[in-house]
Amino acid sequence: MELGLFTRAFQELSKEDAFAKINEYGFKSIEVVANQGSKHMDLDSALTSDYYNKYTKLIEKFDLNISSLTLHRDAQLVLGPHGDSTQHFFKGIEEEQVAFGVKRAKLAADVAQEYNIPIVVGYLGCKDFSQYYPWPSKDGWDRQLQLAYDRWMPIFEYYEKAGVVFAHEVGPQQIAYDLETAIRVTNLFKTNSFGICLDPSNLILVGIEPAQFIDYLGKKIVHVHAKDAEFTHYKAISGLLPHGDLSRPTRGVRFRIPGWGDINWKKTLTALKLNGYNGVLSIEYEDPTFSVDEGLAKSIEFLNPLLYK
Repeated sequence: MELGLFTRAFQELSKEDAFAKINEYGFKSIEVVANQGSKHMDLDSALTSDYYNKYTKLIEKFDLNISSLTLHRDAQLVLGPHGDSTQHFFKGIEEEQVAFGVKRAKLAADVAQEYNIPIVVGYLGCKDFSQYYPWPSKDGWDRQLQLAYDRWMPIFEYYEKAGVVFAHEVGPQQIAYDLETAIRVTNLFKTNSFGICLDPSNLILVGIEPAQFIDYLGKKIVHVHAKDAEFTHYKAISGLLPHGDLSRPTRGVRFRIPGWGDINWKKTLTALKLNGYNGVLSIEYEDPTFSVDEGLAKSIEFLNPLLYK
């Protein structure tokens, strides 16, 4: 196993400054943000020879390897939600937002193929997440699954031809957000170009034991985020579905760096090892109590002794 970094931690820095910082920490593998407007990978320019040559030289300069691209925001628009809540992703009516999401997902596959990047991490999206609850529409979730197949299967066929895997990050606001829905989605998309990104912090939010999730999904897990989550003493007030900003100190649940939350990392890493995963653990910084620098340093200090060789 190897520690890597999700470059979102330095999303405000230019790619050269971000890669220099990442190199200072000793990371070799990076998960590069590639949403429209990203400073770390411009998909619209990435296939030009000038951009490619400069980018690959920059990667070599800082001794880095791109383990995956990440396209969470853009890919979300394939299924939604659409309208007011995602106009800051891309302005347009539903049909225009869907077309944008499909275009960006395919472009990410083209870029990944050209740069020899095996995985694109992202979200499948969900048109109406409220339908996870069977009232007022008992068959709403099943109809959304059919829509997911109709919209995403042609994209996965495109990925298959490119030799790239799309890894859906299971979590809130997604058509696959827990173990049961993840199993349904992996059964729905019977293709080698579809896999799962495990983020254990997202799982404990909905009461799922990460090690159990790993045992069920097994080799469909192709990418892992190293991020923790903590149940605070405010859980008795806000419950497990708190509203408001993720950094609000009075939330019953908040994201933490690895080792500072409620995930049992020894059990999680053991389950990954036993199920054949020996790849990158991509640290995702989203902890409101630490600065980026302190959070990354403590993440490395905590995880390094636990890694399987």
